[in-house]
Amino acid sequence: MADWAEMLGMRRLTGVLAAAALLAAGCGGTTAQPGTGASSIVPASAPAFIAVDSNPDSSQWRTIDRLASKFPDKQKAVDSIKQEMSKEEVDWNKDVKPALGDELDFVWLDFENGGQNFVLLVQPHNAAKFKDFVDKANKAEDDPGNRAVYEKFRGWYVLAPAQTTIDRFERQSNAQGSLAEEHSFTESMDRLGNDAVVRSYINGKFLMNLAQKYGGTQAQKYLDKLGTLDWIAARLGATSEGVGFDAIVHGTPGSLFRGASKSPAYSPKLLDAVPADALLFLSFRGSKNMFGGLQKNAFFQNAPQFRQFVQPLQQIGRVLEGENAIYLRPGTARSPSVPFAIPEVTLVSTPKTAGTPIVDRMVKRLGGGSPRTQTVAGTRVHAMASAGVGLYYADVDGRFVVTDQPSGIRGLKGSGASLSDSKEFQQTKAAAGVPGKTWGMVYVNISASVPYGEKLAQRHIPAEIARNIKPLRSAVEYAASHTHEFQLTFFLRIK
Repeated sequence: MADWAEMLGMRRLTGVLAAAALLAAGCGGTTAQPGTGASSIVPASAPAFIAVDSNPDSSQWRTIDRLASKFPDKQKAVDSIKQEMSKEEVDWNKDVKPALGDELDFVWLDFENGGQNFVLLVQPHNAAKFKDFVDKANKAEDDPGNRAVYEKFRGWYVLAPAQTTIDRFERQSNAQGSLAEEHSFTESMDRLGNDAVVRSYINGKFLMNLAQKYGGTQAQKYLDKLGTLDWIAARLGATSEGVGFDAIVHGTPGSLFRGASKSPAYSPKLLDAVPADALLFLSFRGSKNMFGGLQKNAFFQNAPQFRQFVQPLQQIGRVLEGENAIYLRPGTARSPSVPFAIPEVTLVSTPKTAGTPIVDRMVKRLGGGSPRTQTVAGTRVHAMASAGVGLYYADVDGRFVVTDQPSGIRGLKGSGASLSDSKEFQQTKAAAGVPGKTWGMVYVNISASVPYGEKLAQRHIPAEIARNIKPLRSAVEYAASHTHEFQLTFFLRIK
């Protein structure tokens, strides 16, 4: 399926269409909404469907155009795309724009034949221009096997690498109900919403049957434990604040995921403890006895040299049973061999039992010695370090902290602003729609990380790159769950 871009005209045709999609961001217009109109003629058995908004006048492309305008070299990129298209003797306004419809739909009939059993569906604004466009792309293609064929069917033009694929599509469309009538498809599209430039759907039952077909008897026992998979859907869309990607998996978890229920969604309270200058923040929650089954794991049973780590890992699992956070921020410690202040990396957990005794036992067992003690910000800290850099850990106000330098202890003990107070974090969280409870979250402050990275590298990013990454403010990724659903969202804030 990954080779589809080389099959349609097929390489030149699809390459130009991809460039046209990018070019649309620089030529936006007014108000249309993307849809899934072709799904009414797509066979219900189709395992995969992708709808691409190809209307430069749509609200999504106008939003993307406004975001793109924040980058100084936007017009330079648009001109470059136009120049590349002109090399193929294709003009955006004369050839491409009138040949496009409001959307381009890709439909796979199955995943056999190296992913070539697919069609592209389009309703061009100008049929004559569309035909000229395809013919021009085909004439420019030296290999006949890479040329596209097309045929009009129920008001849509159907393109494919071979006529037999078009015939099969039309035959199945006439014999079956449509994808638009399938509950799993309509449910997935409703969940994704209309504010997207790309929406995709994969039939979960088809994937499970495929896994059963090729997995054999060995895979079957695991598939039975997975549960049921109804559908997988994804969207790529834009808002005035940035660009977001959502992936949703819908189904009923089986016994293999029974342990997930022991680690429910949570509200990350450690945000109030992490210092505001954190450049990278990762939040996750453990579960009771999370590493309890390691001694039965095939890896450790078949690798005696690693069995000594089973008990230490199980002890670490006890420390990570609650809410946890790992973060990076500018450090203060220096090493004679390093020409910059070493970044601070800190882990904070909320165990039900004190973490220091557990780590003490691990250090003595694996490190061959006992940690020394010192006082940092009024807290007794155990350390194995040199020149202020190494391993520091302590129980601090009901939390267990592990860090690479004393500033990690001071940061948690200080009274300064926390990450939850950070305006950048608050705005990114709101723009991404992060819910009150998640299954985990990652946050990156890009605008602060870039100059810090330059400082560490002791060199500046080239001016051309620097001015075009300046609008990138921050990014967040989070996982959330709903009834029979698991959602993964990524959002890039642009300002």
